[in-house]
Amino acid sequence: MFGIDFIKEIRTGYPDCICVKDGKEVAIEFEPLLSSCKDHVNNRELYKCQYIVCWKNDLPLHSSIQTEIDENNIQVFQLKEFYEENIVKDKIKPVVWTRKDMEKLKTNQLKVLSAFIEIDKEILTNDEIGNRIKIAGKSLGPVLSSFKKNQDWLIRKHHSGGWQFNMRYKQEVIDTLKKFPV
Repeated sequence: MFGIDFIKEIRTGYPDCICVKDGKEVAIEFEPLLSSCKDHVNNRELYKCQYIVCWKNDLPLHSSIQTEIDENNIQVFQLKEFYEENIVKDKIKPVVWTRKDMEKLKTNQLKVLSAFIEIDKEILTNDEIGNRIKIAGKSLGPVLSSFKKNQDWLIRKHHSGGWQFNMRYKQEVIDTLKKFPV
């Protein structure tokens, strides 16, 4: 699910689990409900983890906890989605792959995807994206925001202040942009 190399430590303190992924330590917090992270937000420690695994995401869309999760680029895995009728199912699927998916994206969003592919970089700054699609400043925010709402992220805010493209979907995005050019 996470692509981790190995588990280094499981503990009762925050965060619950320290793993190694691609040679770097990553932290995972386990909670039955995502709203249970409220104490970690109040203690100003949520930023310490990269993943939260919960049974159910019970947060309203615009909660302070969700804002904190988004701002810290924390990936949330809701186990309930992976477990149906006593069978664990692989729910990780492509974000962009059909005509219907592409029609949902606006032209400027498709230009952002094209920028990542054409420049061939995993992380782009606001200026790099803005120069490429000719949109800058506050107008760029709404163009990028839709990429954070998918079950599995395609583009997300990076801790460097730029935006990160999920390279796992690179070939699929390339193929899709060939079918539906901007």
